[in-house]
Amino acid sequence: MLAIREKPLKLLWLEALMRRLLKDDVEFHYFQEQFRRVDAGFAGEQKVDREWHEIICPNIFFVLHNLYLANAAQHTHQLDTLFMCPQFIFVLEIKNIHGRLDFDQYTHQCTRTKLDGTVEGFPNALTQTERHMRFLKTLFENYSLPVEGAVVIANPSAIITNPSNAAVPIFHLSGLHAHLQSLFKKYPQKLLSENQLTQLVQVLLSKQLIPQVQTAIAPSRFRQGVLCPKCSYLYKMYYHRGVWKCSSCHNTSIEIFAEALHDYRLLVGHTITNQQLRSFFHIRSSDAATRLLKKFKFSYTGAYKDRVYHLPENLLEYMKAFF
Repeated sequence: MLAIREKPLKLLWLEALMRRLLKDDVEFHYFQEQFRRVDAGFAGEQKVDREWHEIICPNIFFVLHNLYLANAAQHTHQLDTLFMCPQFIFVLEIKNIHGRLDFDQYTHQCTRTKLDGTVEGFPNALTQTERHMRFLKTLFENYSLPVEGAVVIANPSAIITNPSNAAVPIFHLSGLHAHLQSLFKKYPQKLLSENQLTQLVQVLLSKQLIPQVQTAIAPSRFRQGVLCPKCSYLYKMYYHRGVWKCSSCHNTSIEIFAEALHDYRLLVGHTITNQQLRSFFHIRSSDAATRLLKKFKFSYTGAYKDRVYHLPENLLEYMKAFF
C-alpha cells in the first residue's frame, strides 16, 4: 500500500510566509533560502515516491512517508520514507542536492562542492540514517524483522565521490529498484503474516506525533488580509457582500478566503475571534464577520461576545464543503 505524501508543515508555513513577509524584512533572504531548500527536498521526495509504482514486491508491503516519531528520550525522528514488508523494514533518507558530495567516515561530516568551487557543510545523511535504524531496531525489538537503511540522492546531477566507504548504502534514485531487489534476495523468508504486518503498521502510525513549527513571526512583519493570487499576492482583496475583490485587477473570489485563513492559522494561531478576524482581514462590520464565521460552522468556546472559534487542522479540506 502506497501512502500519499503530504506537504510537510514546515513547507506549508514557509509558503505562507513567502506570500506575506515584507520584502525589506531583515530575515527575508534567510527565509527565502529556507523555503528553497525545503521545497527542493519535498520535490526530491516526490521523485522517489514515483519509483515505488514500478517496484516488484513478492508480498504485501507498505510505504509510509514523513513519519514523525519520538524515542525513549523524547528526541524526535523524522523518517522521509519507510518501506515495510513481511521480510524486512527499510528506511530511506532522501536528499535532493547537487554538486560533488563527500562523506567523511572519520569526521562524520558531509560537504558539498558547487560548480563554482564553493564548499558547504551539510548534516550527514549517513549518520542520520544510522540513528533512525538504531531507533527502529529498539522500537521493533519484540519483532524479528531486520532493519535496513540507505541514503537516496534524488538529484541526478549530484556526484557521490566515496560511496564504498559508507557504513550505510548511498546511491542515486536510479539504483533504488536494484537495491530493493537485493534486499529481497538477502531476506527471502516471510517473518510476519499479512495481518501481523498490517497491525504493526497501525501501531507505528498510532505513535505519530504532530510536528510543530517553532519559529514565531510577529504579525507586524508580514502583510495581513486576503491577497490576490492573480496579482502574485502583491495586492489585497476587500470583502463586500460575501465576495472578495482585488483592489488592483478587480478579480473576485469566494474561495480565496480559505487560503488566507489557512495562512492565518499557520502564521498567527489556531483560534480566531470576531475582532481578530476583522482586524486581520480588514472587515469593517462585526455582523459581517459573525456571518462569515458562522458560515463555516467552526467549533467554538465561550459566550457570544467572548466567543473563540477553533480552526481545524485540515482547514483547507474542511472549508471546501461550504463553498
